[in-house]
Amino acid sequence: MSDFANPSLLRVARKKHRCISCAYPIEFGETYSYQTGNYDGRWYANHMHIECFEDLCADDEEEFTPYSGEPPERLRTQP
Repeated sequence: MSDFANPSLLRVARKKHRCISCAYPIEFGETYSYQTGNYDGRWYANHMHIECFEDLCADDEEEFTPYSGEPPERLRTQP
C-alpha cells in the first residue's frame, strides 16, 4: 500500500483537540487544519493549529515527530 495525504481542510473545532505537532490544545471554536491519509500502512487523521501546519509545510519535510514542534507564538505568550 502506498503512502498518501489528502489535502488539508480548515475546520472549526466543535470539541477540544490536541495539536499533533506541538501538543497544545485546539480549543472549541478555533479554526484548525485537518488532514487524513495513510502512512506506512496505517490510516491517520491529524489536527493541527494553522500556524503549526504552515511551519511544517514551510520546512518542506514529509515526516515529523508528533508532539515535538514549537507551539505558535500566540499560545506561548498566554499566562
